[in-house]
Amino acid sequence: MDQARLKLEPEVEAILAHVAAGRDFLLSGGAGSGKTYSLVQVIGELLRTDPSASIACITYTNAAVHEIEARVSSERLSVSTIHDFLWACVASYQAELKLVLIDLLSGEEPEITPGSTAVTTNMFAKKEIQYKEYNLVGDGIISHDEIIKLAAAMFERYPRLRDILRDKYRYILVDEYQDTAPQVVKILLDYLPQSNRKGIVGFFGDSMQSIYDDGIGDIRDYVVKNAVYEVKKEQNRRNPRLVYELANKLRIDGIVQRASDDLTAPNMNDGAVRDGQIRFYYSTGENSRLQEVRDHLGWDFSDVLETKELNLTHNLIAPQAGFGELMAIYDKDGILNYRDRIVSHIRRTDDLTKYDECTFGETIAMLQEGKAGPALNAVSPTAGMKCFIDDHPELLADAKARNFLAFRRMYVDKDQLIDDKKQSEAELARKGSNRCDFIKHVFKIQKVVHLYRQRRYNEFLRHTEFKVSQSEDKMRLKKSIEAIGAMSDQPVSEVIAYAHDSRLCMIDDRYQQFVERKGYLYNRLKGVPYRCFQDLYEYLEGRTTFSTQHKIKGREFDRVLVVMDSGGWNHYNFGYLFQNNGNPTVVARTQKLFYVCCTRAKNMLAVYFHNPSHNVIKQAEEWFGSENCVAL
Repeated sequence: MDQARLKLEPEVEAILAHVAAGRDFLLSGGAGSGKTYSLVQVIGELLRTDPSASIACITYTNAAVHEIEARVSSERLSVSTIHDFLWACVASYQAELKLVLIDLLSGEEPEITPGSTAVTTNMFAKKEIQYKEYNLVGDGIISHDEIIKLAAAMFERYPRLRDILRDKYRYILVDEYQDTAPQVVKILLDYLPQSNRKGIVGFFGDSMQSIYDDGIGDIRDYVVKNAVYEVKKEQNRRNPRLVYELANKLRIDGIVQRASDDLTAPNMNDGAVRDGQIRFYYSTGENSRLQEVRDHLGWDFSDVLETKELNLTHNLIAPQAGFGELMAIYDKDGILNYRDRIVSHIRRTDDLTKYDECTFGETIAMLQEGKAGPALNAVSPTAGMKCFIDDHPELLADAKARNFLAFRRMYVDKDQLIDDKKQSEAELARKGSNRCDFIKHVFKIQKVVHLYRQRRYNEFLRHTEFKVSQSEDKMRLKKSIEAIGAMSDQPVSEVIAYAHDSRLCMIDDRYQQFVERKGYLYNRLKGVPYRCFQDLYEYLEGRTTFSTQHKIKGREFDRVLVVMDSGGWNHYNFGYLFQNNGNPTVVARTQKLFYVCCTRAKNMLAVYFHNPSHNVIKQAEEWFGSENCVAL
């Protein structure tokens, strides 16, 4: 055995033994165990020992793709997201794609919803099937969910596809497998083995970190029937002792993490694992005492790189992070909720197109005319909607004056505000983004200002129409940037106009179309202080202390504060978790999310629970130790 082999981790050695025997494998490892390091070692060894083979590595996010590409590079290695990988497998077979897609759109319970599109056998005759960020099935455009269903059906129907994939990649390695859709696992473990070609599929991940509802979670059934051979990685290189011992109490799969054998691991100190610190804070009463928790901890919450406060939802974060007014516009507009109530009523009882030429106000009047009692209530605002309308009569007047067809087509959702996918310019051009064009435009202003302040002048000039040809231009540019910096309290519309006039960020067709097509939303946004958009931008760029509990998966920080407030979201219940009762699915989902949150801490972990029950406190004392539980 050569020296390179001697340096391999024992888990990697075990994996390579399974590979040599022709067996599919699974590396299971808890948070901080170094699964990506093992994945990179496996890739490197396969490239070294099998020089004629190509490897596909597929993962869940673009960020993970870039991380793996940064660690290992080879012409025989292809790294991509799951969706891009699947599309690359099937995109060339347009005739077959069209046949399968029509089948998936057909029947009484179609697997892909056709919407209002009439399904015919020649509906895609002159159209190419395309994969983008949005879904327009009638135009042959499919999105994330559809590509998974379509690819699974293609591999099921066409055995030749299995042979082609096996011929192209001898090894297919799946990073963060727990987030992979069940249909993808079916392709890899049910359809591919039916090919006569030889190949290996390997999975890397942690079932306790399956916090997305569309992921498979685990592949235990395949392990039980020896279709996949499991290798467990039980070391911990990230967390101090108290944190990983707490995390061990949350695990349900038998993995018990221990200190790393590597004395140079980040959580080691002079050859011994650091103890770290854990705290469970709780309070009672009407009002949260979160600020007292922060004060008691004494952390530097301005250190945004190493200190994170984790909340369950963006809604809980928005007021603290400074963009609450924007969140209310995109997520809590009672008039838009009333509009949706009216649209749903018409869909159930009438022909929606009958009202296309009417205003929203005329539509309401026609529906309410001559009605009383329950019939009138069905086309009137609910109590919650009425409270909003009473507080904003001017918004109702604006809405009533608008064409009903255009108004009902105006889609507004908080994802258009806080869509935080990191995409390259090429990806944005190909697939687009959920973020609405108004927010995109304001963020363009933010970006050019940020680039200038960071003195990244070449990059700045690529993102602006401002021309610098002489020294006077540089002075004028400096004054323009300073002027925008002083406009934080001004309405954002004034900032947009100034940025356009100074040629820092020109108003384009997309922005103009937004103003024309979404006039109601534009009227709500134009008066919002620029500061709200600045705060939102900083939050989404990760330059604030705040983060959602889902967003930090895969990351690590020196100090982590977890706020245990479900924010009215019934998918999660922290009380259920600590009392181990309630809906089992909700308990399991909450347990995994809490596990992910706790294991982000490299040094200190704090948890805050407002108004816990006696049983919650009792469980907290068992998990954290009574000496680490603090009543406020």
